[in-house]
Amino acid sequence: MVKTPEQGFTFVAHPMLSQVLMKKEEIHLFELATSPYGLVISPMRDDFLPTEEVTPAFDPHRHDYHSLFLLASGCLELMVDAQRVSMEARSMLLIYPGQVHCCLHAAEISGWVTSFDGKFLDPKARAVVEQPVGKIPHFQLTAAEFSFFHQCLNLTHATTVAENPGLFQLQLLQALINGVYYKVANLYNSQYSLPSYAARPVEITQQFIKLIKIHFLRLRKPADYAALMHLSVSYLNDTVKSMTGFRATYFIQQESMGEAQRQLLYTSLSVKEIAYLLGYQDAKYFIRLFAKVTATSPTAFRKAHQRNPANFRKTVLIFKTDVTTSAEATLILKALLKLLPNHQANFDLEDQDRILRIEGLPISPEIIINALGQQDHIAEEILF
Repeated sequence: MVKTPEQGFTFVAHPMLSQVLMKKEEIHLFELATSPYGLVISPMRDDFLPTEEVTPAFDPHRHDYHSLFLLASGCLELMVDAQRVSMEARSMLLIYPGQVHCCLHAAEISGWVTSFDGKFLDPKARAVVEQPVGKIPHFQLTAAEFSFFHQCLNLTHATTVAENPGLFQLQLLQALINGVYYKVANLYNSQYSLPSYAARPVEITQQFIKLIKIHFLRLRKPADYAALMHLSVSYLNDTVKSMTGFRATYFIQQESMGEAQRQLLYTSLSVKEIAYLLGYQDAKYFIRLFAKVTATSPTAFRKAHQRNPANFRKTVLIFKTDVTTSAEATLILKALLKLLPNHQANFDLEDQDRILRIEGLPISPEIIINALGQQDHIAEEILF
């Protein structure tokens, strides 16, 4: 659990959630580890002390599972991919696997955070919620809607911690989370007025979108996906277009360029490096395609977001330390880089207070104080 300074936000790291630490330039991935139920639920509250293990949750990261936030009180701001989401009391947010997100601001929050494996969800409900309409499922709820979700998640939590789970524990939990997802599907369908379709076109389109998310780094032609689905290219294109208004190529390019936007926004990789990462050997072609899909160049996209510091609300923490030598400072900076790979840290040993400066997304000063304590050094935050 990690708490940001001042705002009092707590990120609850459940033991079933494991973090995959990547290279410095890669985006952190959190996995739903060996949960026997494919589901983890934790309360949002702000009375925990911070620990080091999940500090990267405040840096941009992604999950390999669905995450549902139900906010009962307080306020919470997040970046989800390139969109800013502001949650108020009695609201709900669903984040899909692979979406890059981070906390920008939080204050006096309470509610639930639920993580679950999508394979346990009813495919028909997923077909509604995960239609490619380009909308983040974020809802301001009525009192009755909030009560429904709160009661369902309260029951889900009680079931996960039951001392005597019973013979049908797994089925019960899956029924509860599907009940939540059915309600999400109803809200999504109502808010966006999604049309109804015959079952077969829905199934084909859903399978196509699912395959894109798995194979978009390698397969870029509709014919590749038609072959995987044992369909003709024309039938796949006609079906997808009848369902969405767009041909198959559109969604392949959207997935690829969406990942390009995440890399531009949340890493410092060069445009050429991102092109190669996404499987484009010709960087010039990648730049042209990005401009075609997004109506801006990769460089302009990155600069536009970097010019707006409110997107990330980076903070600077200053500490007085007892570090005296360059060798000690180097060891500490290496440890801090491992702990906070997306933050910047430097010492000013010429200053009489042996200043340590940390810049990045909000974190608790206790994280730094504890990190130096493990190196047998003292750090004291300097407040301005």
